[in-house]
This record gives sequence, C-alpha cells and structure tokens, in this order.
Amino acid sequence: MRVILIMAKSSAMAGIRMRKFLGFDEMKRPFVRLVPYIAKYRKIYGLLGSLMLFDIGLTLFFSWFVSRAADAAIAGEVGTIVWLMVLGAGIVILAFLSDFYESVLQAETVNRIRRDLKQTLLDHMLRLPTRYFSANHSGDLVSRLTQDVTGIEGAIGPNLLNLIRMPLLAAASFAYLLAIQWQLALICILLGPAALLIGGLFGKRVRDNRRSLQSQLGRVNALLHDIFSGFSVMRAFSMERKLSRSYDSYCNDVLTMERKEARLLGWLHAGSGMLSLTAFFFSLGLGAYFVALGKLSIGSLFAFVTLIQYMIYPFSGIAGQWGGLQKSLASVERIWNVLDEKPDRESMPVYVPPPSLNEGIRLRRLQYAYDNGGNAISGIDLFIPAGDTVAIVGPSGSGKSTLLQLLAGLLQPSQGSISFDNEQLALANPDVWRSYISYVPQEPYLFTGTIRENIAGGRPEAPDRDIVEAARAANAHDFIMKLPYGYETVIGERGGDLSGGQRQRITIARAILKNAPILLLDEATSSLDLESEALVKEALSRLMMHRTVLMSAHRLSAVSEANRILYLHQGRIEEHGTHEELLQRNGRYARLYERR
Repeated sequence: MRVILIMAKSSAMAGIRMRKFLGFDEMKRPFVRLVPYIAKYRKIYGLLGSLMLFDIGLTLFFSWFVSRAADAAIAGEVGTIVWLMVLGAGIVILAFLSDFYESVLQAETVNRIRRDLKQTLLDHMLRLPTRYFSANHSGDLVSRLTQDVTGIEGAIGPNLLNLIRMPLLAAASFAYLLAIQWQLALICILLGPAALLIGGLFGKRVRDNRRSLQSQLGRVNALLHDIFSGFSVMRAFSMERKLSRSYDSYCNDVLTMERKEARLLGWLHAGSGMLSLTAFFFSLGLGAYFVALGKLSIGSLFAFVTLIQYMIYPFSGIAGQWGGLQKSLASVERIWNVLDEKPDRESMPVYVPPPSLNEGIRLRRLQYAYDNGGNAISGIDLFIPAGDTVAIVGPSGSGKSTLLQLLAGLLQPSQGSISFDNEQLALANPDVWRSYISYVPQEPYLFTGTIRENIAGGRPEAPDRDIVEAARAANAHDFIMKLPYGYETVIGERGGDLSGGQRQRITIARAILKNAPILLLDEATSSLDLESEALVKEALSRLMMHRTVLMSAHRLSAVSEANRILYLHQGRIEEHGTHEELLQRNGRYARLYERR
C-alpha cells in the first residue's frame, strides 16, 4: 500500500513539474478569459469540429488507399485499381470542399472574435478614469487595439484547432497502425514524448520573448504618435535627427527580439522536423525487416510509412503549434491588462438634456492627490451661487486646471465632495452630472470628421438650424461658409487644417449648442492672436450669459469683470474677492496684477 501511495505521489509531482515546464498554469488564466468569446460562436466551432473529424477520416482513408492500391498492383488486379481510382476522385472532391469550408469558417470565427474583442476593449477604455490615459501613452493603447488584438489569432483559430486536431489524429493513426503491425507501432510511438519535450523546452521562451516584443512595439507606436502629433514642434526645434535615432534604436530592439524569436522557432521547427525524418527512416527500415520476415505486406508497409508521419507529426507539430499559441497568449495578456483596470462607471455614457442649476455649486473639504502622493488640491471649501462668474488665477501648477477637471467629473476627488444643487458628484448619475457642464479647454480639440459633426458633439440629435445658430453665436459661421464644403468640410487630425482661433470658435459653438447651465473655461484665449482673441471673447461673452461660469486665466484682463476671483497657491485658496477688493488687500493677487 505504501509503495502505491509513493508511486501516486511521484506521479502527481511529475505532473505538476510537467505543467510548469509546458507553462500550463501561466497560460490558463488568459486563455480561460477568452472562452466566453469562443463559446459565443460554438455552432461554427461545432461545424469546424465535424470537418476536423472528417479530415482525420480522410487521412486514414489515404493510408488504406495506398495499401490497397499497392497490393492490387502487385497482384495484377486491374479492376480493383480502376475502382480505387473512381473512389479516389470522389474523395478528392470531398477533401476540396472540406478544406474550403474549414478555411472560410476558421477565418469567420477569428474575424468575428477579433471584432468583438476590439469593441469590448474600446468600450472598456472609454469607461476608464481620466488619470489612466494620463499615465499611459496613447500610442501604446492604440497598439493594444490593433497589433495585440490581431495577434490573438493563434489562440482562437489555427493554433487552437490544431492543438485539438493533432492529438486526435495521433490517436486515430496509432489505432490504425496497431491494426497493421502492433509491434512496430509500439516501437514508433516512443518518439512522441521527445516531440513534447521540444515544445515545452522552447514554447515558454517564445511566449516570454513575444510578450517583450509586443511591449516594445507599443513603445514604437507611442514614439510615432509623438512624431506625427508634434510635427511642427519637431521642425521648430530641429528634433528630426534625435527622434530618428530614437526610432532607429527602438526598431533595433524590435529586430533583436524578432531574431531571438526566429531562433527559438527555428530550434523548435528543426527539432520537430528531425523527429519526423527519424520516424520515417526508422519505420521504413524496421518495416522492411518485417516484410523480409513475411510479417508485413508491401502494401501494408507503404500504408505504415505513410501513416507514421501522421502519428509522429502531431507530436512534433504540437511543439510548433504550442509556440504559436504562446505568442498569441502574450497578446491576450496585454489586452487583459487593460480590461483588468477598474472603470469609473458601469455603462457607456449617454446624452442627457441639460437640467437647470437653481442653487449653485458647493465644494466641501475638496482634496485631490497625485499618484505620487502630492496634493494638487488641498481642503477647498467654497460655495458658488447659480449665475455667478468666478475667475481662478494663480501661478502655474497652483491647481487651476485640476480644479476645473474635478468640477467636470474628469477627475475624482481623493477626499471631500462636490455638489450641484446639493446633489453630490459621487452619488449622482455621471451622465446627469456631465449634462450640467460645458467645457472649453485651453487647447481646442476637434475630431476627424465634418465641422457639422464636431459642433453636434454638444447635442447629438440637434437639427441643422440649431447647429448653424450655435456657429453664428460663436462667430464661426462666416469662416465656415468660406470653406470648400461649408459645414460638411472634413477637417484633418486635431483640426490641423484650421487656425487656432477657428478651432476655438468651433469648440465654443459645441458648448453653445449643448446649452449647459455651468460653463468651465480653461484659459480659453491664452494662445490666440489679438484678432482671434477678440472674436473668441465676443463669442464667449454670448456663451457666458445666464450661466454659472468658472474660468481660469493667466491674463488678468480677462478676469477683472468676474463676480469673484479666487487666487490659488499650491492647491489652496489663498485669497478671494472682487478685483477691486483683492487690489486693496495688496496681497498675492495685487502683486501679480502689478507684474502683468
């Protein structure tokens, strides 16, 4: 009994070591999370399974065909040969149809799952908190949506199916070989574990290298995004050579990893090929020996040599397919690293018509801390009555933009609360909360598309009449009508075809169309020339009417008409009051005003 227990324990330990050697435990988690996407198309996978079994049957038929044809030729059975040729022609047609539909269905499932995963990944990204996008480069995120999603093909398509097909093919071939010559079959099957050993030896290394390679490709994409997004800055500072060298360095790192992958896969495929050749020559030599002894016919030897490849190939082929699966799972891991990030909302945002603000905005002990522990906003208590215009001034880094982003719901407070009409941000429906807000940033952002679509972002279902009225109020209608296609003019990336003032007026038109009761202006005129600034200021004056306004600005001339001015310093309100009151106090604001 003790011997049996020791043997069982040894077998269990050997199984655990084999799982670690082949990397089963590491691949289990990413693969299991793909199962719901695969199960969604289980009917198609069921058809693929049927075609797979049919293909295995064809393999066995081919070996039988070779054996029967060889024996018939030696025996001079012409009628049998003719019958076999007719049967073979029919099988060829069936094999053609089977291969065609298997290829089409396989591509269909792969493409559908990739589409579903892309949509899931993008929907999840759109629900992530703003700070996630500040901490991760957009180029790397795009890489996960493109290269990594494309790279999962092996885990849902060819490699996965072949890892199912090959053991079944090996088992069926072995059973047929046993029927032909069982001693020879048992000897040849000993080559199988050697092929598995090769797969385990190189498969995990392929996966680890592919994981590093995908990360490096993400960095390459990030650098390219920086180059093309900041092209004018690059030109102005003659940074072409430096960035070109960085790109060359990144690409050399990619090349090094690709070479390593090629070597690993080369060893894997070469080892697999060596085993296949060994099996062929070994079975041929040993089979010829059995023929000489009269224990095997010539036809059976042909069938055996043909079929031995299908018994050994799955073992050697599994090694190659295992390596391909490991490459794909490295991409799956990078995708799930994003999907594991906790979103700040459960569902996708929807448009909600703006409500009215009756009482005002209240901030209670508001605090916001960076990930490194430093406070950007520290203990702000403030009430802003509905209809007031409040200006926020202070030195760079004082927390002006952070405060506006907190009010817009783009950042979540570390402590304290924000309330609109006594409804706390933390408890409110995010869609309702954001419906209170129109936000005009310092750097106007326009999406690739028509001018009409960009303005309509403020109210997706707005009729054309309202879009035009919003553009008129923003002093944008006249220049829009001078463009080749008016409101249907397609603007380039980030609105690069338009001037800064034109882009800003379109963003103001977007805010006017939304007609929200709270307006947040983040230094909306700081980077404009005098002519553009005058047009934008006129548009902003219309936008600010009958609204609660919070504006941050470096130019103090833009804030002197505010009902109240807040002077921020190191995230705290150091002074507040009207323009005249703050000048009389002769504090930080007064000194800043004197230096303007």
